Amino acid sequence: MVKSNFEKHVEDNNIDFYYEHNVPKLLSREGPKAAVGDVNGDGLEDVYIGGTAGHPGQLYLQTADGKFVKKDEPAFAQFNDFEDEAVLFFDADHDGDLDLFIGPGGNNNRPFSRQMQNRLFKNDGHGNFTIYPDAFPANLNGVNTAVAIACDFNHDGFMDLFVGGRSVPRQYGTPPSSFLYVNDGKGHFTDIAATKNPDIAHIGMVTGACWADMTGDGEKDLIIAGEWMAPRIFSFRKDHFEEIKTNLENLFGWWEQVAVADLNGDGKLDLILGNIGENFYLRPDSSHPVKLWVNDYDLNGNIDNILTRTIDGKDMPVFLKHDMELQIPSLKKKNLKHAEYAKKTIQDLFPKAMLDASLVKKFNYCPSIVAFNEGNGRFTIRELPPMVQFSSVNAIQCADVNQDGIPDLILGGNEFGFLPQFGRLDAGFGDVLINDGKGNLTWLGKDKSGVEVSGQTRDIAKINGTGRTSFLFLVNDEYPVLYQISKKRKKLRH
Repeated sequence: MVKSNFEKHVEDNNIDFYYEHNVPKLLSREGPKAAVGDVNGDGLEDVYIGGTAGHPGQLYLQTADGKFVKKDEPAFAQFNDFEDEAVLFFDADHDGDLDLFIGPGGNNNRPFSRQMQNRLFKNDGHGNFTIYPDAFPANLNGVNTAVAIACDFNHDGFMDLFVGGRSVPRQYGTPPSSFLYVNDGKGHFTDIAATKNPDIAHIGMVTGACWADMTGDGEKDLIIAGEWMAPRIFSFRKDHFEEIKTNLENLFGWWEQVAVADLNGDGKLDLILGNIGENFYLRPDSSHPVKLWVNDYDLNGNIDNILTRTIDGKDMPVFLKHDMELQIPSLKKKNLKHAEYAKKTIQDLFPKAMLDASLVKKFNYCPSIVAFNEGNGRFTIRELPPMVQFSSVNAIQCADVNQDGIPDLILGGNEFGFLPQFGRLDAGFGDVLINDGKGNLTWLGKDKSGVEVSGQTRDIAKINGTGRTSFLFLVNDEYPVLYQISKKRKKLRH
């Protein structure tokens, strides 16, 4: 770990379970995320770290000796009651410097409230930012965001955006909106997802996305991963995106992140997909999926969600009788004894017509994987090493750690926000996987890798400087941890 003066991330005390019964985990604690780029034109990459309510985001400028100095920005302080989630540096107004996009999160504000707006801060070229209120239609967002990535997908010379929706605040399971923002070149954005790509606009609970040429045609494709989803890939054609059919279509995971790199040296980009891991309480598979049933089951005007697991081919509720009755009081009228309830399927508890009208999501795959690209939408799946599977993989960076010219993997994970019934995933301390050039990945323990990060890693930011590359681990409710590649020892040092 390299000594740094980054401030501690301070999470608020919002407890999702007080507002939504029987959601599997907290969605209010999925930050911080970082945006990286040279904002003041000195050739060194700087970093913005997203904030929480009462603790606005922070901009740190890199110095020539590899240190990071906080720069106070009044424009950020005026949004002191916001929580940042998706953050991105990109040139929004085509003036040659990097502007800052921030998407909302936190899961503790109502949809379409002031705190749920996308924000664009314009840069004067020297790292001074001002809010640009006309960038996005007012109050269009209304969802917790997960990721923002930029690409000139319509080839007009201006950077456009995909902004992935994570969830609707306090309505777990309800499909959030995701956005395809077209840039007019002056920093005004118009969403085309709702009209041109409703399949993307309502794709699901997005957690990660990236742009990469997956087909070899020279055009960047849009790769999207998320919770209760299979990974999906889209190519832009004329004025809309068309999906590339793949053999990943049945891998419904709790995917946490996606990245791309040519790991086996065949000239085709492969997918690295971080998942919940194989040490999770539920551990579904293709024959025993976990399902999320979404509907207003007690007809009180509020959406309910019911989690089931497959036992002997039947959809059995995951939560206990008391928990289910607390969420859906109408179940008390059945006067079920605990022994009776234990044998009931969801089909026994609710009318067929109501279940037929429900939105049903599926989760049937746990491992974190590499999907090696064979072309034409075909991928060969290889699970990451067993030590990685002990926890979730929330963050992925591809970098040449041992300086042999071959991309390796740096991973971070852990998830503490589950209900007590599920326990928590805390066996990860940051993983470094060394690649032999053929896609075979060797896990290094902390003594060899140099990495030891406890806590919930939410992001790993790669930051280039003069003759050095740094990796900043962003940890929820903790201080960020900074590492650099040691040229002598060919490992990360701190």
